[in-house]
Amino acid sequence: MQALDEWLTTIQSENAAFRAKTGAVKLVIFRAISWLLAMPRRLAKALHGDGRGPSMHEHQLPWLPLLPALKATPIHDLRDHPWTQRLRQVLPEIREELADVQRSFALARYDSDLNPKRWTAYYFHLLGRPIREHLAACPRTAELLRQVPHNGFHVCFSAIEPGGSLHPHSGPTNASLVAHLGLDGCAGARIWVAGKPAEYNDGEVLVFDDSFVHWVEHAGTQMRYTLMITFWHPELTWLERVFLRRVVRTAR
Repeated sequence: MQALDEWLTTIQSENAAFRAKTGAVKLVIFRAISWLLAMPRRLAKALHGDGRGPSMHEHQLPWLPLLPALKATPIHDLRDHPWTQRLRQVLPEIREELADVQRSFALARYDSDLNPKRWTAYYFHLLGRPIREHLAACPRTAELLRQVPHNGFHVCFSAIEPGGSLHPHSGPTNASLVAHLGLDGCAGARIWVAGKPAEYNDGEVLVFDDSFVHWVEHAGTQMRYTLMITFWHPELTWLERVFLRRVVRTAR
């Protein structure tokens, strides 16, 4: 893998290309609305002496402009997201349905020719749109997803080949976080988020902010399967969530 500094340059170039394609006018409107809607949080944090602007962490490089005054933590403490306990409770049922659909995985939306091994996925929701045939094929997983606070942005079974890796990349926005439930074959798999490592384990959950540069290496001997769930940052107001759902829908 090339040096991280080189990857940061690559990611910044990719983000610049995305923003150029999106257009300066749309980005200015997005930034203005997001700053306006974040006013209550910004004022509250300012009153408590935490009125800092957007994160200046060199590894936080979302595609879209940063939403202001959101807590920026590369890897999250599960105690801040107690709903993730529910994921572990239904692990056996989810594994059974995973086994039923493994042959129906397809190339993941964010895969790249730069990845030496393919990242494949089985989507339940993508860019705010439910994949109804997949939800119908996995009714217990569908029921679980009705019980947890996902945002429908990127919800799927995810698979990485043994010996494979995902090159450093960043997600679209700091408004959305990611939970990974280890389903099977996690031994030897590790994720780095802003240079901080975390091990995957079968039956355990990782929560991280994918607006930070992150990558995965799988040194194990089995296919690594996880259930990936994106969800809104808990500090967002309900108006921000309504606005962001509209943004996601228009991105399809």
